[in-house]
Amino acid sequence: MQNDALSGVHYFFSGMKLLFKPGLKRFVIIPAIINFFLFIGLFLVIWHFLTGFNHWLNHYLPSWLQWLSAILWIVFLSGFLLIFVYTFVAMANIIAAPFNGLLAEKIEVYLTGKPLPQKKGLEVLTDIPRILKRQFSLIGYYVPRAIVLLLFFLIPILQIFAAFIWFLFNAWFMTLQYLDYPTDNHRIPLETVQAWLKQHRLLSLSFGSVTLIMTLIPFLNLISIPAAVAGATQMWVEKNNRGC
Repeated sequence: MQNDALSGVHYFFSGMKLLFKPGLKRFVIIPAIINFFLFIGLFLVIWHFLTGFNHWLNHYLPSWLQWLSAILWIVFLSGFLLIFVYTFVAMANIIAAPFNGLLAEKIEVYLTGKPLPQKKGLEVLTDIPRILKRQFSLIGYYVPRAIVLLLFFLIPILQIFAAFIWFLFNAWFMTLQYLDYPTDNHRIPLETVQAWLKQHRLLSLSFGSVTLIMTLIPFLNLISIPAAVAGATQMWVEKNNRGC
């Protein structure tokens, strides 16, 4: 159990180191540029909503509920941050999905020394719609569950636990998101990947948690997505080779 918790953290930072290996840097540059512009745009949007919420809290919250303002601010700030992170990650992954798939492939070749079946130019282009369809399938899996969990923020008693539950759910989903790239290269169904994650819950939560946290840190978040792709690929390769 403890090893799984530490392994999740290890795989993320190991993935970050892999990005600087010879021949892999070029697969990081374009996603990093995409991430930069997405982050700036989404930050401005979230800042607009946060200032609006702060104005409402200061001017429209009844005086007899003022003692709740600090708690509400912490709860909703946590919710806003996690919504920001997932929106940022979802959009970045949709746009950069083909690059992330290639990065996962190159990382696997680097780790195993065994090349995957090569695709010709036309095959790469025709594969893009399938990759994007799989990304939208992940979003379709995420959104209904996220809506249910977001309702917890509106229920007084559950508000106390809402941010924690929201974080755990997003941490688990982060691992599913990035494990999708190496498994998709082998055409492994999402259902099989989900079953694998359930068998490695602590590993999944620890890897996803550090990914979430790194995505919140300015500048480091520019390479957090490719680092997570690389780390998830290494995790999948090593666990499969050990028969775990």
